[in-house]
Amino acid sequence: MTKIGFIGFGSMATLIATKLIETKVCTPEEIILYSSSANNHFKQFYDKYPTTELAANEAEVFTKADHSFICKLPLAVLPLIKDCEAVLTADRHVISIAAGVSTSDILELSPSLQVSKLIPSITTVVSVGTTLISHADTVSETNSNWLESAFENFGHVMTIREENIDIASDLTSSSPGIIAAIFEQFVEAALRRSTLSDAEIFQMINFALAGTSKLLVEEDYTFSGLIDRVATKGGITAEGVELSKSNLPSFFDELLDRTQGKYATSKKEIEAQKRDLLS
Repeated sequence: MTKIGFIGFGSMATLIATKLIETKVCTPEEIILYSSSANNHFKQFYDKYPTTELAANEAEVFTKADHSFICKLPLAVLPLIKDCEAVLTADRHVISIAAGVSTSDILELSPSLQVSKLIPSITTVVSVGTTLISHADTVSETNSNWLESAFENFGHVMTIREENIDIASDLTSSSPGIIAAIFEQFVEAALRRSTLSDAEIFQMINFALAGTSKLLVEEDYTFSGLIDRVATKGGITAEGVELSKSNLPSFFDELLDRTQGKYATSKKEIEAQKRDLLS
């Protein structure tokens, strides 16, 4: 029996654990979890899967699980590793989903540990989207294969160099929220210029987004190819495309500058915390 552990059990841990069960990667009995608070996510999951094993503390999860997901806030990860260093032996496989905490940060506190970094996406709820994975050199082929195979059931898996994971996270994990924010403004602009209802406009945009995605994936369109197909030269759509080309580059440059700035700030905090823990 392969035991899968979860430390911290908020919305993303619930998504991952539920999906692992639904895709038959594991059974509820093969999951062991520890949550410092009985939040709604924890309660709903345990009500649905009462045969899940509950651990008394974090160290018990690390001790019993073959693969342990750390689903805590970034500044809680390294203190957890430090507190549990006695049980974090070389055969333990730990998967962190915390932004800003690198595998090398964790390895500085526990050098022999097998550490993977995983960035999930909310779109895996519907088995679409990309899960990002990076492995430290300490991770065995068996464990890296298990993690990648498990998440292939969630959608698309992309293993990348960890140096690219922040930008890649913007494109995968953050992008659903950013796309929603952009098109929310499209809806608001249409509301200001018509007597259509909010629900009617939302439905139009919603199906347009779904159809566009389907064309890109199933008909093998590129963005530029789809633009050429839809935007007739001198036509109405072309006006919108030209405005987008004029105004959006600066918007997206600033967007990435801001998000990467947040990552940089988080990393400085992690670095300071790490120095304290190592001193």
